[in-house]
Amino acid sequence: MFLRVLFLAVALPVWLLAFQVVGQESSSELAVYTNAVVYNDPTLDPRVLLEFPFVLNHQQFELYRADSTDEASYSRIFVQVTLYGTDGLPIDSSNTYFSSRASSSPESEAEPTMLFNRLWLMVEPGVYSARVSVVDVVSKATGERFIPEIVVGPSVSDRLNIGGGCLAYRLTYVGDETTSDRNVRNGLRVLVSPLGAFAATDSAVYLYAELHNLTFSDTDSSSYRLAYAILDDEGGMVRDLGYKMRTKPGESAVIAQQIDIEDRVPGKYQVRLIADDMETGQGDTALYDLVIISEAATRIARSTGQATDPYDTLSLESKEQLVAYHLEPGQKLLLSRLTPEGKENFLEQYWRENDDDPLTPIIENRLEMIDRFNFANRYFSITSEEADGWSTDRGRIYMTHGPWEERVDVQAPTIGNPYVVWYYHSKRREILFVFEDREGFQDYRLVHSNMEGERFSREWDERLKTDDFRMR
Repeated sequence: MFLRVLFLAVALPVWLLAFQVVGQESSSELAVYTNAVVYNDPTLDPRVLLEFPFVLNHQQFELYRADSTDEASYSRIFVQVTLYGTDGLPIDSSNTYFSSRASSSPESEAEPTMLFNRLWLMVEPGVYSARVSVVDVVSKATGERFIPEIVVGPSVSDRLNIGGGCLAYRLTYVGDETTSDRNVRNGLRVLVSPLGAFAATDSAVYLYAELHNLTFSDTDSSSYRLAYAILDDEGGMVRDLGYKMRTKPGESAVIAQQIDIEDRVPGKYQVRLIADDMETGQGDTALYDLVIISEAATRIARSTGQATDPYDTLSLESKEQLVAYHLEPGQKLLLSRLTPEGKENFLEQYWRENDDDPLTPIIENRLEMIDRFNFANRYFSITSEEADGWSTDRGRIYMTHGPWEERVDVQAPTIGNPYVVWYYHSKRREILFVFEDREGFQDYRLVHSNMEGERFSREWDERLKTDDFRMR
């Protein structure tokens, strides 16, 4: 019998479509965003709760009418997780079969909505792998994600322990109300980001975790401390978010905390949680992966509805120009000797090897380079007929170093020709570039820089230090 469980499709930023899942073999398959979360709850010892939160794109599923009396349309979805041992043989599985109602509002149809759900298994401590498979029951389309290694440690009962945890798009308090919503845990509806991925335009993420083995007495209230920080991908401190003191509710506690990411640049980070029992001095630390997707990738997903790469629309000539200032001399020589097909393969391999974030199929730094390339051609080309701005002095510096952080533009100096100065303050050593329009045709040439390897002019160096220039 078909069990109809209706899950509301929640509208989320469309950028999620750009974050293709590792292990998904074809863009025509159903996108599956999932991961494994281990909850070491000592009350379940010796078994451990292993959860698989997953997110699906509702618009990828074909709709059907349930019956003639119901005007709404639904999707039917089957999801199964299969657990494998170290020998590669299946040892357990869990599945769910549910339906989701399609919204009739024009706004929700214009932007993809995401379905949140989860599966779980009770397992013994050990090392596993898992495959999460999705089937559109109506269209028979499929998708899957393979998780190669899941380490499940034994439950801890003799010391303070942070159990499981995840980063979420949203946390909503629902209390003790009875609900069939699988996303509810300990009175909170948790819309998990399985891969810890968020957009650069997001201002906050939410951390959910559980704390076990607090020393607790009904007659003597005491507290515990939670400290939060954002670390870089190598564990270095990016931002200390401070700490909060909490009164112990019992031997266990639920952790729900908003984490500000408004000023974080795209890249890979970690959210660190440190818990301390103030009575016993015991502590525990947990790390949660955080990936912030660039605005360029977000723009692509928003405009196309899928992870379409503008690199594919460039001519071979433009693709070569895109890397003109980044290839080594030997690479340039090799590229010049290849056939057109060989050049395409060479350039594709170059970008794959220089992908700043190989976790995603979108090469974000290539998108950024395309933005710089287009900007240079639009604003630095000598004539409107020629897209040659990339080859000018300003185009070279812009494509190499990116947008200036401060600009001084002098169109009518007391002495000399119009010039512009670009400053990059955030470099390890502040650098600057001076471009002068000697001919008066907006053809600004580099005449001075304090960067090693660039053109240096003692005259301009002294000129920039004068009171007359500093007062501008």
